[in-house]
Amino acid sequence: MPRSLSTRPLRAALALGAAAAVLTGCAAVGPNFKPPAPPASDSYAQASDGANHGDMQAEVGAKVVADWWTLFHSPALDTVVRQAIAGSPTLDEARARLAAAREEVKAESGLVTVDANAGFERERSNLYAFSGGAFKPNALAGFSFPTNPEFNLFTLGGTVGYNFDLFGQVRRTREALKADAEAQARELDAAYLTLTGQVVAQALTIADANVQIAALQDIVTSDQADLEIVRKARAAGGATAADEAGVEAELAQDAAAIPAEQQRLAAARHQMAVLVGKTPSQYDPPDFNAGSGSLPMRLPVSLPSELAHGRPDILEAEAQLHAATARIGVATAALYPNITLSGSITQNALTPSQIFAPIANGWAIGPTVSAPIFHSGELQAKKREAQDQARAALDAYEQTVLAAFAQVDDALQAIAHDSDAYEEQSRALDAATSRLEMVRRGYRAGGVSALQLVDAERTWRRTRLALSQEITGRYGDAARLLMATASVPPGVAEAKPPTP
Repeated sequence: MPRSLSTRPLRAALALGAAAAVLTGCAAVGPNFKPPAPPASDSYAQASDGANHGDMQAEVGAKVVADWWTLFHSPALDTVVRQAIAGSPTLDEARARLAAAREEVKAESGLVTVDANAGFERERSNLYAFSGGAFKPNALAGFSFPTNPEFNLFTLGGTVGYNFDLFGQVRRTREALKADAEAQARELDAAYLTLTGQVVAQALTIADANVQIAALQDIVTSDQADLEIVRKARAAGGATAADEAGVEAELAQDAAAIPAEQQRLAAARHQMAVLVGKTPSQYDPPDFNAGSGSLPMRLPVSLPSELAHGRPDILEAEAQLHAATARIGVATAALYPNITLSGSITQNALTPSQIFAPIANGWAIGPTVSAPIFHSGELQAKKREAQDQARAALDAYEQTVLAAFAQVDDALQAIAHDSDAYEEQSRALDAATSRLEMVRRGYRAGGVSALQLVDAERTWRRTRLALSQEITGRYGDAARLLMATASVPPGVAEAKPPTP
């Protein structure tokens, strides 16, 4: 084969490759994404919000630890949370979705494609069709049309394609897919925080239910003692049948409240098993109670300027906005021409031994230009659709940020109101305790009736129960505040730890 013929495809490929390098330097069409600026606010609170003067205070500007639940200093709680992180199907699902999103990014072929092909065919050629009708059966005396040959055909070859991506459609597509994967990663982080919060919430429910059951059982025992006092007083003429019936009704009412709390306890324990990825028969959670942990008196809260850069739900909304913005470029690039350079080389032979012979070689190289001509407004409509989707994503991002700031302020105000309520309820218990002591002394001295003693004891028990409920509420609001500003360090939610 002459040298000029053998180097022709190489020269063409080099020339087109040089042109490709110039053309692909063009900027991708469509807007370049810029993260939205967070709200210009140095505080979470409204001007009318009340200040917190209690013993539990939020430290705005402090760093919220990733394992925020450890601030409650409960080894049992820490163990259950880590069991849930390791065994939760919800987190496993989110991890699988993230892996799928990242594989989708890798699956985007990009600008260069290389394929190989090989084949074997049994073929029968129609020589009559290639004669152009020059030979016709029986046209001349003694002439017979030759038999169409049958033979084996072996093929080996490959193709290379290069998309010039003049207006960045491929690049914008990859950008959108990467942003989708980022959104999925932040969704995993949000699921991680949600799961840990749910475990803490169920632990608090178990502890509160145990406290309530114990308190109600104590109240029922006291009611039974009060009933005996009233019965004796009635026998002595110091109480009526109506008084006795009233105490009996209170006893029945207090006793009826216990099964409801027992059901609340059972439901929380069952839900705890689900959170750690077990059936209720497979998992028995710790029996949390009032002594299972301690209330943190200092609650770290991130700065308002940092909230938008740390909360997983805000970062997820930002990534979704990024993806929507990139898809404007994808839709815009579809309006313009595109050039693809492709080349192929093929070896065809009748026997395997000839497949690599120079005579069996064939090649093709050249560009393909495609351009939209008439699509009945379809492409313009898709561009407007992408723009509308991006505006919707921006609105969703802004709403997510606003809701996050409001959630933090709600939690801060709940802490402040909890402090006020706790102080008032503590004073109420002190007053009820003092009254009960005075009534008991008066009853022993004979100056106070049995009904007055029963009423004082009942008030004291109810006030003590209300204070225990207030304490549980403080734990819950502290957990909500910590979750409202917590962030998840990179890779923490993705790595599945071994079950403790």
